[in-house]
Amino acid sequence: MKALVVPGYGTPDSFAIEDLPIPEPGPGQLQVRVAAASLNPADLLMTAGTVREMVPLNFPFVPGTDVAGTVTRLGPGTHGFEVGEEVFGFGAPPSFAAGVGIPAVTSGALAEYATFQAGPYLAKRPPKLSAVTAAALPSTGMTGLAVLDRGRFQPRETVVVIGAPGGIGSVVVPLLARQCTVIASGTEPDRDYVRGLGAAEVIGYRDLIEEVRRRHPEGVDAVVNLALAGEAVIAATRMLRPGGRLLSTTPGTPTHPAVTTVMGTTDLRPGTMNSLAAHVLDGTLPEPATRTYVLSDAARAYQDLAHEHTRGKLVVIVNPEAAR
Repeated sequence: MKALVVPGYGTPDSFAIEDLPIPEPGPGQLQVRVAAASLNPADLLMTAGTVREMVPLNFPFVPGTDVAGTVTRLGPGTHGFEVGEEVFGFGAPPSFAAGVGIPAVTSGALAEYATFQAGPYLAKRPPKLSAVTAAALPSTGMTGLAVLDRGRFQPRETVVVIGAPGGIGSVVVPLLARQCTVIASGTEPDRDYVRGLGAAEVIGYRDLIEEVRRRHPEGVDAVVNLALAGEAVIAATRMLRPGGRLLSTTPGTPTHPAVTTVMGTTDLRPGTMNSLAAHVLDGTLPEPATRTYVLSDAARAYQDLAHEHTRGKLVVIVNPEAAR
């Protein structure tokens, strides 16, 4: 089979399409013929070696955690799925799954075939949900719903979302905007896109803290951080009213009384994948896939993710016939 291969820690410039053996499903696993797979910033953190102490990789490594495809084989003792079913969901490299204690392992979704662990991180894809859309939902959708669940947002609260144009923001902003006033950070070219997600205000990154403090001197009820890291996260708490809270999804978020770290893969709720599909199909969530590539251009897709300011999700179409 053809697969995108990472030869060692480094930049996406070293990624290449190679021939690999088709992975066989182990106990409790299923083999999927991949229709589409989406990219995540976490993929770049892992392949760059930034988080190698927490998530060591074995090379050659096939990236990709989010998938949509067709079940082609079942491993021993696998239940809940049948050969021929259309599925979508999430899987992680074995070291990541073991390190954070999640029962979701994959051989890598950026390949013509991949194995995934059967369980709550996979779901049957509704017929009206395209494979491209389904592949764009899992990671960002799990994290977005976890933010909403952990944030316990109340009607008419004012919430700042930092990093609103990205994949997680495209889930958080529209769902938050149903009951809260959302102030979103974004560049000028992002303005119309983020307002289309439901943001009431859009403020540039550089002036965000001071501008929010000027417009809302009493402070906002909550901040959702999807982009900042390190001490910049602590600085963002200056926008909060007394008793306000900040939820952060970025790795290595510093400890602070007002800050709660949210990891969607460890906060999975039963039925999360089905909820995400339903939100797209009823129009609550907009189309998450904003740019598509073919498998032969998957390395370029990662280069774009690394070097360009992107909105929504980048998706690689692996099997064009199945992705229609």
